[in-house]
Amino acid sequence: MEKSPDFENVQELAIALTKMASVTDSQGEKAFPAFLLSILGQIPYFRKNPSDLATIPIPDDPKGRSNVLALVRGSGRRCVILTGHYDVVQTSMYGSLEPWAFDPKTLSHKMLESLADLSGKDNPLFRLKEDLASGEFLPGRGILDMKSGLAAGISVLAAFSTPYERTGNILFLSVADEEGSSHGMKAAVPLLADFLAERGLEAAAVFNLDSAVDQDSGEMGRAVFTGSVGKTLPFVYFVGKCTHAGAPFDGINPSLPAAMFATEVECNPDALKEKQSAPGEEAPPPTILYFRESRSEYNVTTPQAVFLALNVLSHTRGPEEIMDAIGKIAANAMNSAISSLRERSSTLSRRVSGHFALPSGQPVVIDFDELSRRAERLSPGILEKARSFAAGQKPDDSVQQTLLILQELLPFSGLEGPAAVVGFAPPYYARAELNQEVHQTFIAMLRAELSDFSRQIGKSIRVRPYFPGISDMSFLAPADSENQRAFVRIQSPVADPETAGENWKGTGCPVLNIGPWGREYHQMGERVHKEYSFIELPKLLARLVRATLDLEGSPSIGKEDA
Repeated sequence: MEKSPDFENVQELAIALTKMASVTDSQGEKAFPAFLLSILGQIPYFRKNPSDLATIPIPDDPKGRSNVLALVRGSGRRCVILTGHYDVVQTSMYGSLEPWAFDPKTLSHKMLESLADLSGKDNPLFRLKEDLASGEFLPGRGILDMKSGLAAGISVLAAFSTPYERTGNILFLSVADEEGSSHGMKAAVPLLADFLAERGLEAAAVFNLDSAVDQDSGEMGRAVFTGSVGKTLPFVYFVGKCTHAGAPFDGINPSLPAAMFATEVECNPDALKEKQSAPGEEAPPPTILYFRESRSEYNVTTPQAVFLALNVLSHTRGPEEIMDAIGKIAANAMNSAISSLRERSSTLSRRVSGHFALPSGQPVVIDFDELSRRAERLSPGILEKARSFAAGQKPDDSVQQTLLILQELLPFSGLEGPAAVVGFAPPYYARAELNQEVHQTFIAMLRAELSDFSRQIGKSIRVRPYFPGISDMSFLAPADSENQRAFVRIQSPVADPETAGENWKGTGCPVLNIGPWGREYHQMGERVHKEYSFIELPKLLARLVRATLDLEGSPSIGKEDA
């Protein structure tokens, strides 16, 4: 018979969860819920109450994935939801160590062996060597993002289930696909209200268990986040004038303005600067995720268009402000490119006693809505035809679908270069925020509990306004308005009905992120800080759950099913 897990040993539980590989879109992700169910099923409460443990298939999911729900019932209506995703990113960057990527203890030994001769603090791997040699960190794919958070949540759930009398309720929810398109949480949010209402419960708070990164002492990683960054994927489609490569000044190559645009925005904290949400807190700068010209085969003609899509994270800017700023940067890039081309054509003219002049025309920037309107006037129905074609060509890549739609619409739009089209590609994540006015009592409790716990452990636990990476909090506590979501829909070539769905209503209760900290998630050096993640975090999480349930606590009533 399989040995029952020690739910008080959070490290061993995290290792067991990590060993079950669950890479996004893999068979492992599909199989993980059954494995997680077997772990949870060994908690005595669920042996007596198997109906409180379930997997819920994600509707219309071609991958056949499911979410996992585990409810421990007590007295009263108040219910705290502990949630986190179970999918992890791929492991190819581990190289020769890939066979052990999901085996944290073995991987730690193998890594130290491979780094044994490494010296010099300038080497980026030296910090990894130091961390592992200290014994304070444990490596592995998913150990930080985010199996350790799940382990902490399960340990709190198990501890809560043991007393004969319990005040309040806890729902543990683990979802698929956070590393992809958040299909798991998008499916879960509309069901939560009904799930709780059918059982006479109401959500008191949601604690997301995602991990934080800290490259220093952990002071910034030991944190409770009251919000999460918004994420948009704006694109710029630079349109030029084609010409033979032997006569480059007879046209305008869109590669140059695209390159100038990329130079201006890539990792530039001032490119899309917004006011700080708190002293020392800024969203990570933009970075380009797609950069490609649109030809499908070699020829000696210059490209007609170049497509870029960039990751933009924001604390305070909405989609309209972001797209307006992107459009201005694109216009400046085109003007700078044309100015440079004119100087270069003049230089060549002087050298060869010839005359090289660029085509006439001023650069223009339009949004996708305008492009589609122009194309529809000439060819009614062209947008839906283009969307259908693109979905058939690239069913698993909505960004490449975006590019294909632009290519299909451009010939019908009458738009000539130099020009740029700006809009949005999926996915879109709304900013998440804790409403300071509505949840004053909860916030006061939170600060008091964190202050007291910090004194107990002799370390600070910060309250930070925004989780720096995209997270499922965007669907649990969305701060973007319906008008802002409508703007994204209008400016998106790929139709995404989810931006108007029920999954944007949120839960209405306080939502926090509280999880482990470590370093280099999504990289080969992904590792979790052991003391905080396996000892201090579960204690803090249990304390906050208890305090939340007690805010409006009802009398404790014994349960025969306990």
